[in-house]
This record gives sequence, C-alpha cells and structure tokens, in this order.
Amino acid sequence: MGSLEEFLSQLSNSLQFWVTHPVQLFLPVTVSSLSLYDVLVWVLLVSCLFCWIMFLLTDNLSQVDRLWSILPPLYSAITTYYCIKEKGVPQSSVMIVMTLISSVWGGRLTYQFVKKDGYTLAGEDYRWKYVKEVFEGRYLTLQIFNLFFVVIYQNILLFLLVVPQVLFLAGDTACSALDALIALAYMALVVLETISDMQQQEFQIEKYKQKADGVELKGDYKAGFLRSGLFKYCRHPNYVCEVLIWWVFALFSLSRLGVNWSFIGALNLTGLFTGSVDITEQISCKKYPEYKLYQEKVSAFIPSVRMMTIK
Repeated sequence: MGSLEEFLSQLSNSLQFWVTHPVQLFLPVTVSSLSLYDVLVWVLLVSCLFCWIMFLLTDNLSQVDRLWSILPPLYSAITTYYCIKEKGVPQSSVMIVMTLISSVWGGRLTYQFVKKDGYTLAGEDYRWKYVKEVFEGRYLTLQIFNLFFVVIYQNILLFLLVVPQVLFLAGDTACSALDALIALAYMALVVLETISDMQQQEFQIEKYKQKADGVELKGDYKAGFLRSGLFKYCRHPNYVCEVLIWWVFALFSLSRLGVNWSFIGALNLTGLFTGSVDITEQISCKKYPEYKLYQEKVSAFIPSVRMMTIK
C-alpha cells in the first residue's frame, strides 16, 4: 500500500469504527481481533483524549511534549508486530530495525525529559509561558488553540512520522544493505543530537553554578548562552538533528516505493520546529543582549566552514 487514497481509506474506516463505537475505546479487546489501522487509530484517539483532559485539569500545555518520545516508537512497534505476525521474523527484519532505532531515539529523549522533571504535573516547557501570554484574557481562544493545534495536530504529526514504515508493510520488509546504511545515518544523527543536548545541559548547569557561587562570569557564561561546541556551527544543532532523523526515517519507504508522500510527517515537523525556533529566539533576544550578534554570525540551521572560525 503506497497510495494516499488507500491509506486514507484504511484510516477512515478505522476512525469511523471507533467514533461509532466510542465505548469500545475503553473496553479490553484482543489485538488479534483488530486490524493494524484499528490499533494505530486507537492509540491516536486515546492520546488526544488524554492530552486534552490533562490540560483541562492542570492548565499545562506540555501534555503532548510528554508523549513526544514515546508515541513514534510505539506506533513503530505495533506495525512491526503486525508484520511479524503475518510474515515471520526473518522477513520482517527491516521493520525490527526501524523499531529498534526509533526506540533508541525515543528512549534517549524520554530519559532527558525525566531529568528535566518533564513528567511532573508542574513540568511545562518554558516557551508555553510566552504563548499563554499571547492568549491572556482569552481563555476560550487558548482552549481552541490547545485542542486543535497542540492536541490534535501534534498527535497526528507524531503518527505521520511513522507512516513511512506503515506504507510498505505489504511489500518487501526484509533488510537490505541500503537499509543498513539508512539505519547507520539515523543513529549517527541520534549521536549528534545527544552530543548537542549534553553540551547545552552541561553549559546551563555550569552557568547557574557559577552564578550561585558568585564567580565572575566570562565568555559564553557572561553572554548567557552557548556559542561553542556544535553551537559554533549553527544555533540549533539539536533541532537540525531531530528534523533530519525523520527525513532519514522516510528513506526506508522512498528506497522501496520511489518518490511518494510518506515524507509528509518530516515536512510538517520541519515547519513546526521552524516556528518553535522563532519563538525561542524572540525570547533569547530579550534575555541576552549579545544574541542578535550571534544570529548575524551563525546560521540557525545550516552550518558552514566560515562559521567554524567564529570566536
């Protein structure tokens, strides 16, 4: 199944089933009695419902953030389960690889989120505070924004990231040499993302330690933001890696089906992160006087040799 029409038809049938049988969402059912799309749509709907209810209870916009690193590996694992069930393990090797590498990505991000207390009730991404200020005095508008943009759109986006794996389920699912190269590229990006996150975390810890100790701040610590390591080459190396990870994931599908629409998840992620960076940098410019100069000298996303010489 590679066509958009077939995909939407399957999705529509499963969505119609759950919408017309809403009570079934919360009743124990055996996976064997459901199709792959039934299970995927069930996870999507339950996730949306959970995020919406939790926002109503806590007024915390970071509900989807908490599931960000969990849902794509889960969707991948469900797809792999159905492939193994139909074809056996040897003929499902590329599916297993895709689930393993996405689980490594998800496990690392989940660990990072735990370290930041992201799963506590009060844990909310600092950028949401500024978004809420935009909707100050307009609670209903904030509710609509949360429901449609945060809850529904971002949950759909997380599902779309794994669509490349779902699309070629009926085709060749054995691992090839090209698949191995794609998996290596994916893991290389995970490593780079890990390094950039570690550099940022270590910098922030040391910055606040020096402030607490009353040490005279110098260099990046005085500026307030990181300009060394990977951040010397572009302003958001972690975002670059995160986006490229899912473009690479789409290559598993493109290598089998040719040019197709499965990159739609990665494309939407690119747009979402571009908007997120705009908000992040508006905040940084207000907090750090030298940030505008950093913007002039260093690209947000695309590294260049010229930038490597910047001090």
